Amino acid sequence: MNFYPIPPVIQAEILTQIPAHLRCTGQPTDWRGGSALPASDIFLEGPVYSSDGELYVTDIPYGRILKIDAQKQVTECVKYDGEPNGLVIREDGCIVIADYKQGLLIFDPSTGALSPLLARRNMERFKGPNDLVVSSKNEIYFTDQGQTGMSDPTGRVYRLCPDGRLDCLVDNGVSPNGIALSPDERFLYVAMTRSNSVWRLPLNSDGSTTKAGLFFQSFGTSGPDGLTVDEDGNLFICHPSLASVFVVDADGIPKARIVTSSEGGKNLTNCTFGGEDGKTLFITDSMKGNIQFVRWHCGGSVKPKAVKTR
Repeated sequence: MNFYPIPPVIQAEILTQIPAHLRCTGQPTDWRGGSALPASDIFLEGPVYSSDGELYVTDIPYGRILKIDAQKQVTECVKYDGEPNGLVIREDGCIVIADYKQGLLIFDPSTGALSPLLARRNMERFKGPNDLVVSSKNEIYFTDQGQTGMSDPTGRVYRLCPDGRLDCLVDNGVSPNGIALSPDERFLYVAMTRSNSVWRLPLNSDGSTTKAGLFFQSFGTSGPDGLTVDEDGNLFICHPSLASVFVVDADGIPKARIVTSSEGGKNLTNCTFGGEDGKTLFITDSMKGNIQFVRWHCGGSVKPKAVKTR
């Protein structure tokens, strides 16, 4: 039940389209997303903006990281045998990748080199990492989604500490997907795609979590995907099957609904803040292979970092 008025609707615009020569037309892939539609020649996710003015995105089925510069020119940074999803830039300028096939990887943009960061837990492979976020203490929180869902609620949420300790915070997730920290890092938000919800996890002083609860509930054939938070604590919830990004405040009260561009596609999967003043929200339109954007009144709670350069 919702007693609040319908929030304002904001239509996104298209920033750029991945050009034809960078699409994997005719290349075989056995990857399938959550959509019932067949695989296309691209599937964008994992946007992260660097303080150098460049936006990095992943192309999951074809194992690629692409870069869009300030002039909207697109280049392929790396292609490898993997299924990269979420990206985050570390303090050292390297990019951490949540890869469905290989676990957590490190990409060095200055050399183009890939190296493993975390491939196993207690010698067991992960189900399939999806997204990640780094805290101010350099802890990496990440979701291990795999093929979990309502018939197999065993998705996991982990915290990787700087000393190498790996803590499992959730082991009953219903397809844990996007992940974000509140500005004060007291709460962790996790999108549970197959229960069409977002969970809110209080983080205790010792790093544990208790009394996790339901924060946001929606509907549709595929639930919430990527998440991000602005400076005011508003949560941005990408919802591919509803072609929208829902914005709610820290209490869960609806603030806005961002809808796909009139020329865009339906699958708005992930978003991140960036731009010259940090107040542009970039959104991946996955199956159409374009980047959409809206201007917002403030920036993201996580400020862009510089990537390593040659």
